[in-house]
Amino acid sequence: MTLMRIREMTFCPDHKRHIIVLEDASQRLTLTLGAELDEAHHLAQIMGRGRCVWHPIYDFIQSLLEAFQATATRVVLDDVQGRGISSCIYFRRFEAELDIPCYAPDAFALALRTNVPIYATDEVLAHAAPLSPPSSALDAGRDVKKWLERIKPKDF
Repeated sequence: MTLMRIREMTFCPDHKRHIIVLEDASQRLTLTLGAELDEAHHLAQIMGRGRCVWHPIYDFIQSLLEAFQATATRVVLDDVQGRGISSCIYFRRFEAELDIPCYAPDAFALALRTNVPIYATDEVLAHAAPLSPPSSALDAGRDVKKWLERIKPKDF
């Protein structure tokens, strides 16, 4: 599995859907998921204000976790053949671990609130796109190379 993080969330007016873009920890791949307007709204609140944002459903979930002495451990994205990408939240309670399916934007919001990692399986990453470095990074690399070609020991 590959560690992922949320890179950005945008809105597509043509499709009337939010687009969630994740990237792997080494910033080599991006994975794009669509989300319905209402369901992405909660994630946007968490992303904009951090884990301290008040929201009744997440406060309720946190209360349930405390009551059942369970702790969220991770979110995992997986590819379900013929149905698309699914997400599960893994919880630890005593020595047992449970995985509960969850809509991806809600899983991401809970991951941000509880500070747990988001992972993608290799099957999901088959849908990922390579992330090209910003042109400024390429230009900086070329500039350094030119500088190294011109520099002489007496310059120091």
